[in-house]
Parts: sequence; C-alpha cells; structure tokens
Amino acid sequence: MQTISLPQLLDEQQQQARAFDLSLAKTKYNYMCSYLPGVPLSADLPKGEEFTPDYLLKVLEVVKPITINFKNAVFKYVKKELADDLCLSEFQNIEKALAEFDTDHGLKKIEDFMHFFKTLKSLPKAFANLKNLPKDLEKIFLSIDKTIKELEAEGPTAFLKSTMYNILSTEVGRNYLLPECEADYEALFTELPKPATLTIPSKDWMLKGDPWTQDWFFGFLQIGGFNTTQIKRVQMTQGDNKHAITIDALRSKMPLDNTLFQQATGQDEVSLEDAVEKNLIYCVDYEAFVGAKTDKIHGLQRYLSAPIAIFYWNATPPKGYPTGGALQPVAIQLGQTFDAESTPIFTPNDCNKNNDDGLFKWKIAKYIVNVCCAIQHESVAHLGNCHLTLDPIIVAAHRTLSADHPIMKLFAPHFKFTININNDALHSLIIPGGTVATNVGPAIASTLDLVAKAHHAWRFDDNNPENIFKLYGVDLLPDFPFRDDTQALWHVIKKFVSGYLNTYYTSPQLLAEDFELQNWIKELVSEHGAAVKGLNGLVTQNDAPAIDSLDYLIQVVSQIIYIAGPLHASVNYTQFPLMSFTPSVAGAIYHDMPTKSESLASESDCLKWYPPIDIAMYTSSFEYLLSGVQYDTFGHYDNDPRNPYFNNESINDLVKELQYDLAVIEKTIREKNKQRPMPYPYQLPSLIPNSISI
Repeated sequence: MQTISLPQLLDEQQQQARAFDLSLAKTKYNYMCSYLPGVPLSADLPKGEEFTPDYLLKVLEVVKPITINFKNAVFKYVKKELADDLCLSEFQNIEKALAEFDTDHGLKKIEDFMHFFKTLKSLPKAFANLKNLPKDLEKIFLSIDKTIKELEAEGPTAFLKSTMYNILSTEVGRNYLLPECEADYEALFTELPKPATLTIPSKDWMLKGDPWTQDWFFGFLQIGGFNTTQIKRVQMTQGDNKHAITIDALRSKMPLDNTLFQQATGQDEVSLEDAVEKNLIYCVDYEAFVGAKTDKIHGLQRYLSAPIAIFYWNATPPKGYPTGGALQPVAIQLGQTFDAESTPIFTPNDCNKNNDDGLFKWKIAKYIVNVCCAIQHESVAHLGNCHLTLDPIIVAAHRTLSADHPIMKLFAPHFKFTININNDALHSLIIPGGTVATNVGPAIASTLDLVAKAHHAWRFDDNNPENIFKLYGVDLLPDFPFRDDTQALWHVIKKFVSGYLNTYYTSPQLLAEDFELQNWIKELVSEHGAAVKGLNGLVTQNDAPAIDSLDYLIQVVSQIIYIAGPLHASVNYTQFPLMSFTPSVAGAIYHDMPTKSESLASESDCLKWYPPIDIAMYTSSFEYLLSGVQYDTFGHYDNDPRNPYFNNESINDLVKELQYDLAVIEKTIREKNKQRPMPYPYQLPSLIPNSISI
C-alpha cells in the first residue's frame, strides 16, 4: 500500500528511496523542443504511460461503426463508378428496344423504327466504356492493399486521408468525389448517427428550413458551440480587458458605421455607439491567419481567409431568434482589410448592396467564418491549449514529484494516457501527408506555426476561468452557456482541491519545506523544463522561483485538473456533434472568397466552397472517433468501490462531496438545456473524463 506523504516528513532512508526513484524517472521522462521550436514536449513514450487493454477495447468499440460507415460510403461510390464503366443504363435501353422489336406491337410506326436504331447507336459507347473496367478494378484492389499496409504501420486513422481518392478514378467520366447537392453530405451518415447539427430540436420561434442554416444558430455557435474561445467584446477603450478590441481598432480594419449597423439589425432606435457603450457588441477576429499558407490536396487547391464577424446582443431579437435574447449576427468581412469589391462587408439582409439577393454569399461568409473557427479550434484551442499545454506539465511532475507525493497521487488519474495520445498524434496525425494535413485547411507548416505562436503567447493565470472571460470582455455577456457551465465546474474543482491540499499542508512551513513541490515549481517555469509562462503568484527565494501561498497552489493544481477535464471536454466532445456536417462546418475552404460582383444564384453555386465527399467522410469519421471515446468519468477515481483509490478516509469523504457537487451541476445543466435554443451538453460532468485520454 502506498504511503502518501510530504517528503520532508519521512525519515532519511525513505527520503533517499524517493530520491532514487525520481532519479530513475528523469531517465524516462524528458523534453524535446525540436518538433515545435520553443514548445517542450515529452521526448518519447515512457514505459507505464501506454494505453491499457481496457482502453484499447473502448477505442475498438468506436472504430467498428466508423469502419462500417466508411465501407458503406466507399461501396456506394465504387458501385457508381463501375455502373458507369458497364454503362448499365445504356445496356438496359438496348435490351428494352430489342424486346420491343421482337413483339407484334413493337414497331408499328416509323417513329418507333427510328427510336430503335437511335438506341442501337449507343451500343459502341456502352462497349467503349467497358475498357475502363479492368483499369478501375486494378486501381481499387491496389488502393485497398495500400490502405491495409498503412493501417498496419500507422494505426486505425490511416484510412482517413486518401483511401476514397485512391480507389475512385477521376481520369474518365465525372469526378465521383465532387458533391452534386448538400444532401450528398448528409447521406454519408449510414452506420453513424446523424450529428447534433442535423438533429436540432424544433422550436416555435424558428424559421422554416434547416435550423443549422439560420442566423440564430451562427450566433449561438460562438457561445455554445465547438469553439467558444474566440468571442470578445467591442468596447470604447481597452481598460483591463486586454483581449477585447476597441471600436477604433475594429474600424481601422472594418469600416462598420451606424447606418450599416441599424440596417443590418433592424434596430433604428439603437446607435452603434450606444450598443458599444452598453457592452452589446461582440466579434470574432481571425487575424492570426494572416500569412498562413494553403496547399493542394489530391490536386485541388485550398484557400484561407482571416475574417471578422460582428454580433449584437439583442434582448428583443427579430423573428427567427429565441425570444429571451440572442447573439445576432450583424456583418462579416472576409479579410483584415476592407475593399468594396474583393472584401466587402456582407450582412444578413444584403443592406450593403453586395449583389446578394438570395443571401447565398451571406451563407458562404458564415461557412468561411465557421471553417476558420474550426481550424483555430483544432490547432490552438484543442491541440495547443489542452494537449500540448498539459504534456510538459506532466513530464515535469514525473521528474520532480514522487508517486507517493500527495499532489502526484491526485494528478495521476488526470494525467492518464495523455502522453500516449500526444505521442500518437505527433508521429502519425500531425505530420506531412497525415490525417490533419488532409482534413485541416492550412499547409501543415502553417498549422504548426499557428500552434507554436499561440503557445508562446499563452499565459497560465490568464487562462484561469476566473480571469479569462473578463480579459476577453465576455464576463458581461447576458447568456454564455460554456462560460456559465464551466465556471460552475471550476468552483467545485477548486473546493475539492482546497480540501485535499489543506489535509496535507496544515501550516505555511510544510508548504515552504516541501522540496519536491518546490522542485516541481522550478521545473514548471524553467526554460529547460516545462517553460510554463504566466505563473504570476510565484515568488523568488534564493534567486529561484518558489511557491509560498497555499491559495495559489490550490489555484495552480485546480487549473491543471480543469484543463485535463472540463476544458478539454468542451473542445473534444463537440467535434462530431457540431463539426462533422460539411455544409455547416468543415476544416478547409475549396474556393477563393466571394466578391461583390460575383453572382451566386442557388445552393449548387455554394458547393464549390465545400470539401469533396472523401474529405468530408474522413473528417466526420475522425471526429466520431475523437468524440466517441470516454475512458472514465470526471471526479470518479475508484475502479472498485470496496478498494478506493485514495487510502485516506478524510480524502474519500472529500471525493464523495465532489461527486455530490458534480451531480448537482449535472441536474442544473440539464434543466438549463431545456430552456436553451439548443442543448449544450459538453460540460455535463457525466460526459467529461478525468484526463486528456483521446
């Protein structure tokens, strides 16, 4: 049985034994910075960090329906190609004509006779296309063999990058991977359930048509969607909200004026300046994408923009919005510099006269903003701010905290499998030609550059749930499902951690004399260690960083657990529900930005911006995998209730209290979701694992 203790309370022999174990740990846990310059990550996969058989079984259960769904899609399009090779329709017409020729009533009129011979004229074409059949069959079998070999080498996601493209010919006939209508994307979900985007509950206030196409949904995505990290307030002066934007800074890029605002919102009695002063104007700004490069995938060029979208919190929104108030989209500019022709300001009613009577440009503008939101999500909000932020913290903990240290005992369930999942991602997913390069729009070098820049700018204390919403100026936003649900979780995490640490640190002296803890702090902030920036509550002692405040230690430990659990869940488990239906959200843009003079007359004119069918298939499959695996449940540490994880009765009482608090939050969120425009289940405690394990 483990003896959980602060190191200074042990006798000399016990201290030496723990020191020896830590010296061995330092041979297993090390950093590398060569993958992303200046971003320390685990150098390898230490023994003991590997996936366990029970974890792999959970993954297999999710992979099975993905494989069947993928097979159904491949077979559907292979059948189309082979049917075209065989020219079945032509042969059926000829067969019918021959049957008519062979009957007494078949060819009684000259028109029938002429029709018969016209039908026979298609015979050479039908036989000519047969020559493609052997070549197409050969391509299919070779591609299947190649995919099997890649699966053996790279794992279960290897087929999510080029399988359908390799199998289906584009040399003759039509390109089978280009959509003919938006319904082609919905038809990809056969074995997999339809995502939440396509199953939004109908409400009386909604307009006719698919809810995902409506403006209320676009606004709601910013506060209750897959990436709620980008919304920020527009205000008159900067103040303490350092991540907000001033109206002057916004107008220097996007000339938003009072006339446009009032016409776009229908709010004649409210001026833009009044709305700004009342904290009612918000925006998302993807300035970080300026300079990012794109490349071709399977011969098709991809594009990228750095859009700005403006929203108005309308307490009495117009028809088609929830009656209790909503974030109403006002305007979108698909670039950082306004140009009346190439980067006009699109609005939901074309009040800016951009040749958009059918509002198809507005639809594509919303799609492009969603794509940029998805790219930022995958590269920064998800990968960078969760996976790669926690990775070096885990390495530092293993190098400095004994397994018998109280903090390490607490951390262990929240660190489980994270290094392995990151190791797999770095060596098979986030590589040139890998799954991410295929599915996410920027060239892989630009994606990695986005991750690195965001990591260098990330500050620990700023991202605390008590600070981050104020820094972005969204603390006063009347409704923000992610903010409200996640802050409730934060408070109970902090309450639990406070009780836990107070059990061991009963005096300031015990905190100061805990040399393992102090070594961890030093390694956390060291440029040669985890290089975590923004730990502002530390002090300097003997020319070295140290921690002397139990309150600040509670905050630091709580935030690490929060990142591993609720924060990661908010970006991971939203992927399939909200990011897998291509016409709403995709990972890439396949046509240049719409202009003022360009004409879009129908839904079919919008298809050129969407990824091909195969890319949509890979994306939805990968997102189902990531959203489908949950190894354990947040705040539940016992595999066997008769053999509790913590062997301290007072700690187990705290765990029970934590679980009770989480159950209360679960009930509260479920009740809130009945009143929300659509449910936001992504901070339900029962749907959050302890660690970043997928």
